[in-house]
Amino acid sequence: MTKTFSQFEPGEKFATKAKTITPTDIDIFARITRCDDRMFLDEEFAKSKGFKTRLAPGALTFSVAIGLLEQSGHIDDVLAYMGANKLWFTAPVHPYDILHVEGELLDKRITKDGERGIIHYKWVTKNQRGETVIEAENTCMFAVHPTWLS
Repeated sequence: MTKTFSQFEPGEKFATKAKTITPTDIDIFARITRCDDRMFLDEEFAKSKGFKTRLAPGALTFSVAIGLLEQSGHIDDVLAYMGANKLWFTAPVHPYDILHVEGELLDKRITKDGERGIIHYKWVTKNQRGETVIEAENTCMFAVHPTWLS
């Protein structure tokens, strides 16, 4: 069974499985979001702008990172995603890049009503070369577990 963030203590680290970004992922995401910049869909155009090949939209990279966090089971008891701070896209993502997320729980606290918890964690998404491509700090609301109150 995967440990959820509400079971983590500040300073604990985690990692997700990986996902390969395919050309089809980029095509579908770009079209359904109307994020159809030529750098995402046209390899030759992206090369003319100095990139090795076309790019994945940053919003796709962010969405994949959140999906990998969801899939990991660490945020299974989430009630609300409250936001991301210090969000930076630090390197381009290309077709066939393999991404995974690494992170650390920064803090957690019980809300005043005692019914929910607030978790703050930092995370980085890295490619197959270990390069950070996106980083942020997220804040989420979780259901309170009895272990929090001991």
